[in-house]
Amino acid sequence: MGTDSFDDAIFAASRHLRSLGAADPDALLLMGTGIGLVGAGYEADFKLPLEDVEGVPNAWRHQILQVAESASGVTWLLEDAAGTPETGNAPTADEAPWTRGFPCWLAAASGAGACLHTSGGYSVGESPETAPGETLAVVSDHINLSGTTPLLGLGESRLGPLFPDQTRVHDAALREAALGHAASLGLPCVEAVVACTAGPAIGTPAERRFHASAGASVAVQGLAAPVIACAHAGLACLFVVAVIDPDGESPLEAQLAAADRLAPALEDLVVALRPDLARVARARREECS
Repeated sequence: MGTDSFDDAIFAASRHLRSLGAADPDALLLMGTGIGLVGAGYEADFKLPLEDVEGVPNAWRHQILQVAESASGVTWLLEDAAGTPETGNAPTADEAPWTRGFPCWLAAASGAGACLHTSGGYSVGESPETAPGETLAVVSDHINLSGTTPLLGLGESRLGPLFPDQTRVHDAALREAALGHAASLGLPCVEAVVACTAGPAIGTPAERRFHASAGASVAVQGLAAPVIACAHAGLACLFVVAVIDPDGESPLEAQLAAADRLAPALEDLVVALRPDLARVARARREECS
């Protein structure tokens, strides 16, 4: 699909959502860790299967958009789980490059000014700050080692610049707020540079050493698309990673166990950040208007 198809799909989905009663968002909460994690803190006023929405690409049609309204503003909640369980975060052969970042552009086109994204990742190198299985990391910068970008073919899109500024996508105010809330709540939370990698596979020891030598302390699979899409869409973002240790005989079991241990801390942090997300979203929209 070319630029016209991309722009048309985003605008068609945005218009259709509005016509179906979905309130325009102030912020997008895109969760690779699962929407159920913050269900109590973000009670949905509106739910809609994306399969009922015009313009939504096939990879996202099995997802349900939730809309939560509060005094802080309107938040769209969506699980960052494009595609089927069989394909995981690996795009299919017939998928347009922009597909994996679709919710970011859709939220921005519908009025959002900020995005909070959660995911799981694994520590690389020997950084003591990212103690495996015990730490939340807020992303201060990223290195795209995925081998691709969602911006391929979007040079003439009306939804963002040809060369988006990626120096501002990791919002300093949101990061500072997250670290402050974490300290108040007694949660382990540090800043980290992440390596955005392809998956699905835990990195080899040599790959992890390479990521560390490049300046990363955490690796996250499938993160390149939402990071770059948010930069292109002009969203102020906070990416929060639940960090695990890939060492041991069963890294997948370790990842699941660590996620269970970190889930309450991640939920508390995401809920505490709700007013900050709305505040930063308003500021970003005013800046861009």
